[in-house]
Amino acid sequence: MYSRWFHEIEGDLRQEMKGLRWLLIKQEDLVNATSAWMFAELDGTLIGVDHRGTPFESGIHNRAIHLLLVDDTSGITGITKVVSDGELEDHIW
Repeated sequence: MYSRWFHEIEGDLRQEMKGLRWLLIKQEDLVNATSAWMFAELDGTLIGVDHRGTPFESGIHNRAIHLLLVDDTSGITGITKVVSDGELEDHIW
């Protein structure tokens, strides 16, 4: 399974995402990752977000996230898998 962290991608984002099964994003990188979410859906790449350390605010972006790692899982809907233990890589499929 091929995965890559968003913050490690340099150059053409779309080109770098081709062939990825998972694009992993840290919560501090979310403000820069909007285009990644759009391309991921088109290319069939799954999105995993490590959002530990700050409260997660549900919104329209929930439908683009397939795996979410948070401190508190209560009240989060619209995401395929929400977890609060381990590392993001421990839960990808």
